[in-house]
Amino acid sequence: MIPGLNTLVTHAGVEFHVQTEDLGRQNPYVLTLVFRAGAIIAREKANYQEALGDEAAEVDIKRFMDQQHQRIIQDIQAGHAQRPVASDLPPQPPSQAVPAPPKPSPPPADKSLDELIMEYLRSRQPPKPS
Repeated sequence: MIPGLNTLVTHAGVEFHVQTEDLGRQNPYVLTLVFRAGAIIAREKANYQEALGDEAAEVDIKRFMDQQHQRIIQDIQAGHAQRPVASDLPPQPPSQAVPAPPKPSPPPADKSLDELIMEYLRSRQPPKPS
């Protein structure tokens, strides 16, 4: 089995982690996962035995792996990170949109910032013993 590849890619201020690994000769696939904020957003799995033959040299498998890894990185850099590259994952149900919480109302304009801070600090103090 060949050591995996890991690359951090930033596009439009968003960081992606691209991870490519060889699953071994008994399972002759190169698997690339693209993560965003820890979640898999894209996946590509390619059978290198079909592409290279049964007796492929390790150097050829490594080259196949590098090419897949670099192609995915180029897709991200071209702005295609949200589009699943290829997937053998089961389809996911559409997520339910969660409404944003209401924005807090601004403090009354009749109090200064210093007064508001003092009120807050007083509210956080433990009660005085009687």
